[in-house]
Amino acid sequence: MKQLKKTISTILLIAVLAAVSCGENNQADTNPNDSATTSTAEETNDDIAILSTFTPELGEELGLDGYEFNVMIRGADSKWAIQDLVAEEENGDILNDATYQRNMYLEDNFGFTINAGVSADASLTEINTLILAGDDTYDAYFPMGRQAASAAQSQLLLDLNTLQYLDLDTDCWNQMFLDSLTFGDKQYYAAGAISTNSYDAVRVFMFNKELLTDLQLEDPYQLVRDGKWTFDKFNELAVTGASDINGDTVMDLEDQWGMAWQESIGGMIFYFGMGETIASTDENGYPTISVGSERSIEVYDRISAMLQNKQAYYIGADADILTIFSDGRSLFFTEVLEACNRLRSSEVNFGVIPSPKYDEKQENYIQYVDAWCISPIVVPVNTSNADRTGFIIQAMAEASAKFLTDPYYDLVLTGKALRDDESAEMLDIIVNNFVMDSTDMYQWSGFKDTFRVGMANGSDLSSILAANLSPLEAAIEETIKTIG
Repeated sequence: MKQLKKTISTILLIAVLAAVSCGENNQADTNPNDSATTSTAEETNDDIAILSTFTPELGEELGLDGYEFNVMIRGADSKWAIQDLVAEEENGDILNDATYQRNMYLEDNFGFTINAGVSADASLTEINTLILAGDDTYDAYFPMGRQAASAAQSQLLLDLNTLQYLDLDTDCWNQMFLDSLTFGDKQYYAAGAISTNSYDAVRVFMFNKELLTDLQLEDPYQLVRDGKWTFDKFNELAVTGASDINGDTVMDLEDQWGMAWQESIGGMIFYFGMGETIASTDENGYPTISVGSERSIEVYDRISAMLQNKQAYYIGADADILTIFSDGRSLFFTEVLEACNRLRSSEVNFGVIPSPKYDEKQENYIQYVDAWCISPIVVPVNTSNADRTGFIIQAMAEASAKFLTDPYYDLVLTGKALRDDESAEMLDIIVNNFVMDSTDMYQWSGFKDTFRVGMANGSDLSSILAANLSPLEAAIEETIKTIG
C-alpha cells in the first residue's frame, strides 16, 4: 500500500472514533443507542478524514474541479438500485436531503459532482458489454452482486487495493463483507457506508410483539442483550407461537405460524447466522470449501430437522409470507431490512432482532446478505483515471458515513418501519455484522441452491456432497485461476 494511503489510514483511524461506525463494530465498547439517536448531518461539524490530506495542488493533479463522476446503477424499477447517489434539491425527504447535503459537501470541498446512469434492468447486465466495448463513460458501477462477480471473472474489474487514496481498512467499509470476498491479496468489491443499500439488503428477524405478550414468552430483545438469542431458543418460541386458528386440523394460510419466510432463502439465514459458510477464505485469502466439517454437518442437520415441522413453519412465496405477518398471524418473520418499509401500512406492532446464534458461546450475531439484493461498488479496468476514481470513492464513503447513516436510522425509526427504542438498539448489530458466501456471489456449479433445497427437503448432507462436491471444487479452481 502506498505511503500516502498509510497516512490517510492513520488520520482516518483518529477521525472514525468520533464518527458513525459503518464497518466492523466492537459491541463490547459501543452503546448501540448512540448510533440510533436522532441527529442530522448539519449538526455534525467534524470533517471527513480525507479532507485533511487534500490540497488545491492535489485537486488539480487529479482533475477534480468541475469533474462529473459518472456511476451506473441498477434499473430504476428495482428496489435495489442505489437510492442515495444523487439528489437534485432538498424536498423534505430524509434520505434525499441527506444525499443532497453530502453531495454539496463533496462539491464544495473537492469540486466534483456525481451523476447516475440507470441500467435497463435490475441486474445491470450492461456492465460487461460496456467495458468490453471500451466505453469509459462510467468511472464506477453498483451492479447486482452476482453481476459484479461475472464482470470480475471476465477480468473486467480493477483490484480495489491498487487504487491510490482508497483505503478499505477504514471503518466506512464493512470488513465482514470484504473478508468474505477477498481473492488472495485482491479485492474487487466493496460495500459499507457509501450507500445505505447494504443496510437495506441485510436479512433480519422480526417478531409480533402483541403475540409475544399474549403467549407470555421471553423478551427477544433481552435474549439478544444477554447473548441467549440462540437457534434452540428461537425454535422453542416459534413452535409455541403456531396455532390452528380455524380448528380444521390443517395448517394453511389462514392459521397462525411460528415463523413465515421465503422458500428462496430457506434455512440459509440460520446456517450463516450460526457461523457456518459453504465456502470461506483460507490463510492466503483464497476461497476454499468449508461445508462438510463436523460442525457444519451438525448445523445442517439441526436446521433441516426444524424445517420438517410443517405445523410451525410456513415457507412460501414473498407475497404470502408478507401477508401472513402483516395480518398478525406469524410470531416471527424474516426478510431484508428494507421489508420493514413495506410493513408501514400494517397494524402489527413488531420489533427487529438479529439472526440467532448457534449457542451462547458464539461471539457475534451474524446476518446474511444474498448476492441478488446487495449492490457493491466496483471499478472497471478502463476507468479513465484510476487515482481520481480511488480518491472520489473514498471521499464518497467517508462523507456518506458523516451524512447518510444517522438519517437512514432516523428514516427507518421515525418512518414507523421500526416502532420502538429497542429495535433501534438492534440496528448497530444488524447492519455492522453481515457476511456473504462466495458460492452465492459466483454461483459456482449451482451448489448453494442444491444445498438449500436439500436442507429444506431433509436430504442427507453427505449424499449432497458426494454428488456435488467435485463440480464445486472445479468451479472454484477455475475462478482462482482466472482472477486470483
